[in-house]
Formats: sequence, C-alpha cells, structure tokens
Amino acid sequence: MKKRIILILLLTSTTTFSQLKITGYFDAKIGLNYAFTDNFQVELSANDNLNSEFGVNLSILYKIINKEDYNLNFGAGITTFPFHSKFLPFYESAFLPLQIEITPFKELRNFGLVVETAYHFSELNGKSGIRNSVGIRYIFD
Repeated sequence: MKKRIILILLLTSTTTFSQLKITGYFDAKIGLNYAFTDNFQVELSANDNLNSEFGVNLSILYKIINKEDYNLNFGAGITTFPFHSKFLPFYESAFLPLQIEITPFKELRNFGLVVETAYHFSELNGKSGIRNSVGIRYIFD
C-alpha cells in the first residue's frame, strides 16, 4: 500500500511539470512532443510519405533559447525504422535536429509554427545530408 501511494505521488507530481505538444508537418509527417522539464523534451515523429517507406524518428531536444514568442531547440535523434529504404539511396540512423517553435498569436498561445532542419548521418560515404520540415503545432496546457 505504501509503495502504491508513493508511486501515485510521483506520477502526479511529474505530470504537473510536463507538457504535451502535437505537430502536423506539411511533408506527411506527424510528431508527438513531450516536455518533461523546462529545458528537455522528447519528440516521436512518424513519416508516411507516399514515395518512401514508413519511418519513425525519436529525438531528444534541449531548449537553447526561450523567449515569449519563440523557442530554439537543438538535439540528437535516431531513425528507429527503417535504417534503409528502397526508395532512398542511402542508409541513415542518426540525426541532429535544430528546431524553432514560433507562437506569433498572443490570443492563441496554444498554436505555433515549427520550422526544423536536421542533419542526417549516413553509413555510406558521402550520402549524409540535411532535411527540412515545416509544420503547425498545438500545445496542450
């Protein structure tokens, strides 16, 4: 009984510090973002583009700049599936995302614009590259 009470207290206290965000990107990608501290957040995104295979990315982001109208995040991530695509001529497994989240409307603080660029590393020589994404984010309070 004592363990259950401690577990309930821990789970309810961490949810007060967390924030959930969902992002719809314009390139057939959707992301779910969970901020577990003021500076650290994790994002799980799935790409279901018609010309490529289904892929899932997992990244951890650190908030570098925190202003009233925008946040700048930098992090590291992995491509969890697939490490190889028959539609893309390279293998990739890790990437470094740089993301800016802009909340331009004072009346609608829950909506934002996300612009992300990520350098994807490839195991094949000379096949690494940069990918860019733009999306709309809803921030749950």
